[in-house]
This record gives sequence, C-alpha cells and structure tokens, in this order.
Amino acid sequence: MWEEEDDKMVVTQLCTELRLIMKDVGPGVTIDYADGILQQLLAIFEKKAPCQTIDFEEDEEVEEEELAELDSLLICAAADCVAEFANVFGDAFEPVMDTFLPHIAGYAKPTVAVSERAMAVGCLAEIAKNMGPGITKYAEALFPVFMSGLQDKHPEIQSNAAFGIGAFVESATIDASAYFSDILKALYPLIQMEKNPNNARDNAAGCVARLILENADAVPLSEVLPVWIAALPISGDHLEDLPVYDAVCHLLKNKRSVVEPFYSTLMPVLKQAMADPDTLFSEESKQYLASL
Repeated sequence: MWEEEDDKMVVTQLCTELRLIMKDVGPGVTIDYADGILQQLLAIFEKKAPCQTIDFEEDEEVEEEELAELDSLLICAAADCVAEFANVFGDAFEPVMDTFLPHIAGYAKPTVAVSERAMAVGCLAEIAKNMGPGITKYAEALFPVFMSGLQDKHPEIQSNAAFGIGAFVESATIDASAYFSDILKALYPLIQMEKNPNNARDNAAGCVARLILENADAVPLSEVLPVWIAALPISGDHLEDLPVYDAVCHLLKNKRSVVEPFYSTLMPVLKQAMADPDTLFSEESKQYLASL
C-alpha cells in the first residue's frame, strides 16, 4: 500500500498505527515485512515517498503552510516508527541504525525547521533508550547532536536533548564521566527554569539523576544537589521519577554525608512526591523511601 499511496495524511496514519501495533505486539508482527517497511520509512526521510513527490502547483486548495505542516507530521510519525523498531529489535537494530542515523541527524541541523529538529533529537533520544548497549558505537555521532540540542533556544529541542544525553549515558557501556562537566553546564539553564516548558526541566532533572546513578563520584554533588533538589519534584513527565528517586536512594545509601546538608529541602520534596499518586517509583526505591 505504501508504495503507491500519495496522500500524506494516510501515510502518516499508517506510520502511527504501525508503531502502536509494534509496541503492543512486538517484533513478531513486523519480522517478515521489516525490510519493506524500513525502505518505505527511509524514502520518507529522503523525501522520496510518492506522497512527497506530487506536484501541487496546480492545486490552489493546498497552501504552502499546510504542506509544511503535513510534511512535519509525516516525518515525525516515521521517526516514531523507527524508534519503535529500535525498541522491538534491541541490539539487532544496529544495521538499521547505520542506515538511518545520517538521515535522522540531518534533520537536527540548525537550518531545519524547529518541529523537525525536535523530531530528530527526540527520535535519536528514544533510540538511545530503546537500543540498549548497542548504542555505544554511535557516541561520536550522537553526543554533538544532543549537546547542540541542549543549547538550542527552543524548549522542545532542549527537552529531547536532555533526555537523549541521559538515555545514552544509561544505555552505553563506555565510561562517559569525562563529559559530565560539560553536560552539567549545558543542563544548568534548563534545571533552573521556573516553569517546565515541554518538560525540559523534568528531563534535565532526569538526566542529572542518570549521571549520578552512572558515576556519582564524577558529579560535583555539593554544587549540583541544591540546584537539582530545587527542580523537584517532577511535575510533568513522571517517567523521569524513576531515575530521580533511584538516584536519591543511591545517594542516601552511599553518599549520606554529602546529602545531609540538604535534608531540609530534600525531605519535603520526598514527602510531596510520595503523597502524589502520579509519582512513579521502582519497587526498591519505594520500599526504601517508605522506611526513612
């Protein structure tokens, strides 16, 4: 159907439905068709799909702004599909990543529209989370994309980049602690935000938590903790609760003397978080915090 479909909205819906099916069913639903599906997704990223090559010059009803919006929705849906392939295939996603990475990263360039930049950074962030240890070999390609995203002026891009950096550090098998100082400096403006646009502050807090869990000794805790705690509790993206409270527990168990000066601000945060039914905890962290 994709090979001939020339309606962007239809292809966008196809991508959306496929992602949902893969998420619910797993690789079994796509294993026999993966090559063909990936070729169609690649064509979308290359803007060579039939629905992207139609000449609308004679169609007065289709305005340029509307076309741009449809293009953006299509690319975003295709990117979500690719990220879900990484989720269902794990390390086996590597050859697909080799093919798609330059195309996705190309959309992260500063000259590209904001929505598509956010898509690219978000897609790579999800792949970093979903692919697991296999993401390690792409450090040199991904790190500059995420660091550039952290310094972007648009919160949706900053938010995706913060999540991406944290996901990469969590998934990769290399020691990334040499980069922690640069990462923390780039996160500082986000984590100090009074509001939480596009969950940028939440994702920055989650990123700091992942750095702590990876190597707390490489984090200047006496400087970082007051700023980090001030950004808590998580207010929007509650998936970030999991690394945040795992990190809190890790510090209380292993770095208590460093945390003690901040008890007066940390304990009310924990009390508020535990009273909020939307807060997510790992079972281990939930039991530990309840015992305090």
